[in-house]
Amino acid sequence: MSGDSLSNRPSTDEFSDEQRKELLREVRCQTNLHWNYRHLKSLPSELLEEGQHVEQIYLKCNLLMSLPNNLGCLSRLAYCYLNGNDLRSLPDSIGEVASLQVLDVGNNKLTSLPLTLGRLPSLRSLVAVYNQITCFPKELCGLQSLSILMLSGNNLLHLPEAISGLIGLQGLYVDHNQLRELPRSIAALPILTRISCCCNPLTHLPAVPFISRPTIFFDNNPEMSYLPFSLLRQLRSGETWNPVVIQTCRCFQEKVVINNTVLISLSGPVKNDHPHSLVLPSQITTITSSEKGSPVLPSLRELCLRYIWNEKENSKDDIQRRKTRKQFFVLTSDFLPLSLCDILEVGPVAYCDTPSCKMPIFTFASIKVVTVTVTAMMHVKGSVVPAVMYFCCDTCAQQYSQNIHWMMDEFSVWLCGKLDTACSIELI
Repeated sequence: MSGDSLSNRPSTDEFSDEQRKELLREVRCQTNLHWNYRHLKSLPSELLEEGQHVEQIYLKCNLLMSLPNNLGCLSRLAYCYLNGNDLRSLPDSIGEVASLQVLDVGNNKLTSLPLTLGRLPSLRSLVAVYNQITCFPKELCGLQSLSILMLSGNNLLHLPEAISGLIGLQGLYVDHNQLRELPRSIAALPILTRISCCCNPLTHLPAVPFISRPTIFFDNNPEMSYLPFSLLRQLRSGETWNPVVIQTCRCFQEKVVINNTVLISLSGPVKNDHPHSLVLPSQITTITSSEKGSPVLPSLRELCLRYIWNEKENSKDDIQRRKTRKQFFVLTSDFLPLSLCDILEVGPVAYCDTPSCKMPIFTFASIKVVTVTVTAMMHVKGSVVPAVMYFCCDTCAQQYSQNIHWMMDEFSVWLCGKLDTACSIELI
């Protein structure tokens, strides 16, 4: 046994002879070890020396402050429950337990997760609630078998855009953190059914459509004051459009719309002077909402980003264009500024809300803000929530507003009335 592992062995007086015999008997005779509430300060050395057959181990509510560095020798371990201990860190060797399917390290004192967790091909559930974790490593975003990710009650400041690599994810729980936005790439997860992000300082939700139409719980986000219109259409569960029934929306502030006017910030709210401003995604640097006069055209940078993105998307499944596509992306990576490459890597902020357009939007948007009621109670009280519509240019926005007047379906009639009374916009 190595010197590092010896340093993690319990002291000789930690276990009485009788306790040690009992633990050894359990290790030798059982594949499932139920060691909850045993007041263990460390794992007995017998577990690592003779427990290679152990498949499940329950260590809830003990006094563990660390785990052995040679934990990887438990080659058949599939379920490991360590909730309610005093762990400060996890050993890198945990990434060697290739059969691990469920890992619960909730209610400890972890400040980070080891990057080696990304080596676990069978990991289905990772529970790390109520620790002190500040980031979720992008190295863990290749866990394609991961179905449940629970990170509530930590100090997460952001989630990586690489989270789109968790293609098996069905449930994401990040309540009670410090998240100001969710990564847009989360919308691309194919079987995601539930997102719970309550009690965060979220300023907005992603404006891109979700592939899997998940249920999103976002109560008690005091800095959120509006919904992207495209997402509103996905979240609604009512039979009619007035009100749009959304179950989890108690977070919206009162009096965001004043005299049919909204304040919009592109760099974050100035709380003292403008506590009720709408904060758009930080990637958007220019907005317009021109209803009169000449339309404002997107910048050359924005047009370039849209062209490159559309070329990439249109050539994905075109066999005849694969060679061209390969040459094209060598060109962009070699000659485009790094700032543009970074924007393209993350992807669009939104897509044009005109159904016949759907142009990607990166840094420039023409927007309209309509007001909706999102619960029956709000409808009765007359309370409203702003919903931001994104358009690729003023021309598209104006044409859509004109064309919808000729449509007679329930949604179009409802939206036509909303657009006729759209809010005035003031930039701050």
